[in-house]
Amino acid sequence: MRDYNKFSLTNNLLLINLILVVALYFIFLDSANAALFYTNSEYNAVYNEKVAAELEVKTLKRQLINERANMEARVKELEKDIDALNGKISLLEKGREDDSKACRARIKELENVRDILQKKGSDREKQLVEENRALQKKCNEENERLRAELQKERELKITELAKQKAGYEKKISEMQARLANMADELSEIKKLSESQKQELDRMSSQAGELEKQLEEEIKKGEIRLKRLHEKLIINIDDKISFDSGQSELKKGVLNALDKIAVILSNYPENTIMVEGHTDNVPISTRRFRDNWQLSSERALAVLNYLLKNTKLDPVRFAAAGYGEYRPIVSNDTPENKALNRRVDIVVIPRISQK
Repeated sequence: MRDYNKFSLTNNLLLINLILVVALYFIFLDSANAALFYTNSEYNAVYNEKVAAELEVKTLKRQLINERANMEARVKELEKDIDALNGKISLLEKGREDDSKACRARIKELENVRDILQKKGSDREKQLVEENRALQKKCNEENERLRAELQKERELKITELAKQKAGYEKKISEMQARLANMADELSEIKKLSESQKQELDRMSSQAGELEKQLEEEIKKGEIRLKRLHEKLIINIDDKISFDSGQSELKKGVLNALDKIAVILSNYPENTIMVEGHTDNVPISTRRFRDNWQLSSERALAVLNYLLKNTKLDPVRFAAAGYGEYRPIVSNDTPENKALNRRVDIVVIPRISQK
């Protein structure tokens, strides 16, 4: 910019100088011609014009010098302004460069932070995915375990219900059989003569006495009374009468047997059958070959104790051992086996003997 201004000023000065030279050339040319062709008055006029032209040239030169000085001063001011502007531009460019460096550094820093955050986020995401998979696996395993346990429990319940159902069906069948027997008994009772009815009344009275005398044992479940057809059966549980695998009477049953003997003596017309029974568990000892022998020995033990009462007639008594072959319930549970291990005192009235 500064060089362009200098070039423009120089051209202006050269143009002015050229104009002055041309003007002086024509003036001198006119003067020479005037000397050759003009009169004195015309020459003076031309001379005066020359002097005026020279004065005008001097004036123009002074103006040119002043204009040149002004132009140079203006140029210097402009150069100063340009220098100041260049300084400002340099400062701005330096500031811009510094700002650019700072921005680039900040951008790089932010990019590094972004990369770190992305890496951390990716690692945390992977960790969460793995934790979720582990938790899902654990839940699936727990569900499978619970499902297996529930299935097993369900199968056990189904098996248990099936057993209970079978037991109930068996009991229902037994009750139905008993009801059928009772129906048969009722049918037979209707056919009895008056004397037979009196005999049955006597047996009912005998059963009432037995229930009254053996009330405590009956409540404990040690002795049970039941009517079967025209017979009265006194069922003695083996847990109060015999130790396991033995045929000696326990002391706990003797009092009950004494009460039974007294009541039996009041009805001398009845026949008494003492029956021994066992469960289906085999026995083989030095004393008992099998359940036949064990059941027979137990029946004889009860019979011999009853006959200690001298009011009883041995002619009307008998004993039998049936082993395991006349159970009152099936031998499929420990409770049922306990019911089958028994001694029955069967009272047979005269009407049944006819």
